[in-house]
Amino acid sequence: MARRLVLLLALPLGLAACRDWRERVDPSRAAAEPVQQEVGGEPFELELKGFRIRLTPRAAYRITGYAVETSRVLLDEWDFVSPLDVALAWGPVADPEALRHMKFHLSRRYVSWFWDGDLPARARGALVSHISNNHLVPAGEEVARELDRIRVGDLVTLAGRLVDIEIRDASGRVVRRSPTSLSRFDTGSGACEQIWVESAEVERP
Repeated sequence: MARRLVLLLALPLGLAACRDWRERVDPSRAAAEPVQQEVGGEPFELELKGFRIRLTPRAAYRITGYAVETSRVLLDEWDFVSPLDVALAWGPVADPEALRHMKFHLSRRYVSWFWDGDLPARARGALVSHISNNHLVPAGEEVARELDRIRVGDLVTLAGRLVDIEIRDASGRVVRRSPTSLSRFDTGSGACEQIWVESAEVERP
């Protein structure tokens, strides 16, 4: 549920397959910053596996970035609500020159990224603010099918709403509360975007 930065010196880059997709990245396709607009609106609810899921909209949201890592298994006990995590990179990170220095790992709601060598101090802020870990809640079956197509290296556009998530059991007891991040500059627990995805576009370079 967070993003973490780890610096490794002289990290081996013996990942031919990863290098291939990084070389195909077109920085101009993911240059724009995410669009976020505060919204009102009442919470809405879903019922899944005997639980009541309340989603509270916080902002309309649209992001385009390259998928640098995905996770679909062993997320947490609530992965029937948010069944897919996608780490996206855009702006200065969505560039083959930057990506060739980087390795990504996404597991159990956390994304980590590694830089092979000395990271310039001025570059740290760009990494933090241009890589996001997104917990995705599909708004319907068609959207879910499109999200299931996402693979590392794809250009992905997501549109929908950032939502706080509350889960109640059959007795009405709250068993889980999870607020969404509303900033691209935060780190640590709670720094992930929770997106009610209303539309998704996936392009494979």
